[in-house]
Amino acid sequence: MIEAADLGSGCYAVTDGEIAAINLGSARRRSWERLARDPAATGVAELIVEQEQMAAQLLGDLGALERLEALAMHLARVDAMSARTALVRAQVASTTHRFAEARICLAQAAERGAPAETLDRLALNIDQACGTQLDAVLEARRSMAAEYRRVEDLVPLGALLADLREFDEADET
Repeated sequence: MIEAADLGSGCYAVTDGEIAAINLGSARRRSWERLARDPAATGVAELIVEQEQMAAQLLGDLGALERLEALAMHLARVDAMSARTALVRAQVASTTHRFAEARICLAQAAERGAPAETLDRLALNIDQACGTQLDAVLEARRSMAAEYRRVEDLVPLGALLADLREFDEADET
């Protein structure tokens, strides 16, 4: 029998790094296969972006950047005028630090009716990466972290606080 982890100990059971990498690879392949079967499937392209970003960031898989570019080109061929395609293109451009292009794609996504929350999050990421409007970015990051308490809100806040040399608050976050 498997014993439950003692959550009060500060140590959490996590997947071994090698197994996690294998799991991520399997999940990425399944997502790409789903996209090949149904290019219009809701959420699949967005999931691929997340998975490929993790492969690049956590595994140092620079081929992920090429796969992201291929995804953006594929969506541009099959669904050029959708908000979804513009958002994915904005995410890919941002991931590869082409921030001016990302802002153009973000504006296109807004014109095509992309959800405001998604647009706002990506705009914050771009502003934070470029070091622009940091007071507004910090206020928005703090608000989102306080409201949602999600890792995807806390990590960028902590990173921004560290960039602003607010190390104690960054550590606390």
